[in-house]
Amino acid sequence: MATTSPRPKRPELRLLLDQGFPKPPGFNLALVDRTVEAVHLSDFDRDLSTNSTPDWMIYWRAAQARFHALVARDRAQLDQTLEMYVLSRLPGFAVITWRKHVEDPIREWGQLLAYLPEIKRVISQRGAKAILLPAPTLQPGNLLNPVDTIGTDAAQRGISHDQARREVRAEIESWLDNQGLDRSDFAPLLGARRQ
Repeated sequence: MATTSPRPKRPELRLLLDQGFPKPPGFNLALVDRTVEAVHLSDFDRDLSTNSTPDWMIYWRAAQARFHALVARDRAQLDQTLEMYVLSRLPGFAVITWRKHVEDPIREWGQLLAYLPEIKRVISQRGAKAILLPAPTLQPGNLLNPVDTIGTDAAQRGISHDQARREVRAEIESWLDNQGLDRSDFAPLLGARRQ
């Protein structure tokens, strides 16, 4: 008796990637998240990507093909009454774009991947919507100077910065000695130079 292999599970989230969205060679989203399927517009329907098709028609065709969202680089379409009217008539379908224009394939894919869990959650709430991803930037609050941590530790323990550094160097030297490693190979790490 022949055995049948189980049918592949339908992805939880199907994304249509708009024309111009980066298509890195060899990248397979299924290797990162099997619950998401991403299809480029040109692979879905070449006519939609080569003709001057209005955005609203792409929404319509994508929703009819059971995509959950269109990932677009053009935020301006969210200011168009016609597009927003059609989007409002497509329950369970969303447009995903960036609050500020991003023209970097690594940032675009990175942001999309980073926000996939939130995108799934929002889309599962079943309503027509537009999702604006934040601009991928590092704010001052996202930056940490390691010397500040040394200073905080020293202050909390009531010792000087130099004392904290000496203790850390001694700990490193002890570990190197226990491992039988030559300290001279680690001179830049052990030097008394201030950071």
